[in-house]
Amino acid sequence: MATYYLSANGCDSQDGLTPETAWKTIDKINQMLQGGDTVCLHCGDTFWGKIFPPRENVTGTPTTYTSYGEGPKPIVSQYKTALPDAWEDCGDGVWKLDLKNTAKFTGNVTELDTNVGFLNIDGSIYPRKCFSPDSLELQWDFWNDDRYVYVKSSADPASLARTICFACNIKCMRFADDLLVENIIFKGAGAHGISGTAHRAMVRNCEFHEIGGSQLPGFSVPNTRYGNGVECWTDSSDVLVENCRFSGIYDVAITMQGNRVKSGWINMTFRGNVMWNCQQCFEIWSSGELPETGFVNCVFEQNVCIDSGYCWGYAVRPYKLCAAHLLLYELKCPRCDIVIRNNTFWQARVSPIYKSGGPGQIPSDYRITGNTFFLSPGQDVAYRDGCTEDEYQAFYDRLRAENHLVETAYA
Repeated sequence: MATYYLSANGCDSQDGLTPETAWKTIDKINQMLQGGDTVCLHCGDTFWGKIFPPRENVTGTPTTYTSYGEGPKPIVSQYKTALPDAWEDCGDGVWKLDLKNTAKFTGNVTELDTNVGFLNIDGSIYPRKCFSPDSLELQWDFWNDDRYVYVKSSADPASLARTICFACNIKCMRFADDLLVENIIFKGAGAHGISGTAHRAMVRNCEFHEIGGSQLPGFSVPNTRYGNGVECWTDSSDVLVENCRFSGIYDVAITMQGNRVKSGWINMTFRGNVMWNCQQCFEIWSSGELPETGFVNCVFEQNVCIDSGYCWGYAVRPYKLCAAHLLLYELKCPRCDIVIRNNTFWQARVSPIYKSGGPGQIPSDYRITGNTFFLSPGQDVAYRDGCTEDEYQAFYDRLRAENHLVETAYA
């Protein structure tokens, strides 16, 4: 087992074994790391590219991604930043940039994806992704084919902005078994922050910002967009996400989801995180009918969830009613042993809780207790979605008996 160092001032031809002989790129650590190794990213630096942890780890020691030095947490970014002379005039106020030509942009030049999720222009998010060239109408509207991104602009985009960045359909990091990720910022991805099936994994003191919005490949509903902060896919177990920060996520900060479930999600803990300006904070859905499968000993506790639905993605979502802190879609597996406890939920745009089919379909083993919900005057604590008044009242009475519901006019 070895410890390696990564620095913006490093060089991939060095050995990477000391801060003085650090490597430079994520591509190098993807090639060299073995299970049980540690890589330290230099504080204050930004690194571009997707992290692929080793698939095999027989050491009993987690493969670790962490930081070293002083200053802000290191950033792992997927942004592609247009060079000033990269734009080609297509006429009619449309300009294009070749996202397969690395002479046209900087940033992530390793993954040459063109499925743009949003633009970041001088620090502001522009999410109006179009799905045909005829739909380009407003300044900074965009669409892409399999090579170019096309942007609506009244003049050469480089003349109107200092920096124009693209978040493409790239995740920042693949989840893996026996993994520790700490003290790193992940941002600028059109797909997910960290996602996949994982066992014995820990993500702590990390941050996830400006993520999602790309078109979901192969999905049955055309032009569906997606993107989560931390996504725990089917049959994960023994995962801890603790003391992390999430903002600007197109979909949900943290989710347990997946189909073809063989076992489920076992011993999953999400604790002490702060989530704000995401569409949702905590989501579950499952598909599978094997006995005794589903969610087992899962806990969402001591988190702070703020302003769900007040995010950049809300305006471009076709369905807006699931602007909620807690999101539950279909639950086809028989078990839903999840405790939501001792959290603070502040200002959801529509309602704090959304369950497809209404709150009467929330399983009895999905327990919500000891939380504080701040509601705007007259706001329902859960979106009704066709449930009867009696079903809603029964759910409301149970929730009020075990939680603190505060009606307030938000500042």
